[in-house]
Amino acid sequence: MIEVGLWIQTQTEKGTEVFLIKKDPLGHPILSALQSDTPLEGTSAKKEKLRGLYEGLTGQAHPHPHATSRQLMWDFLEAAMKQLP
Repeated sequence: MIEVGLWIQTQTEKGTEVFLIKKDPLGHPILSALQSDTPLEGTSAKKEKLRGLYEGLTGQAHPHPHATSRQLMWDFLEAAMKQLP
């Protein structure tokens, strides 16, 4: 079995944050904090953080509350590719 996820690192005033986005069995994104000053407890905190990451990286509003991981990760990848040399 192979699992695929998207690793995101951000710089804040407090330091570095690292997140992993994977999909649940229904295809919706799951955000895990690998390194963060603020613990993400509960589904709503994770969704809020994911929404902030999405809007910060893509410059667009989060598509909708039930967006699939495929939609979000594709948008993340398109935004990230623009930053590559």
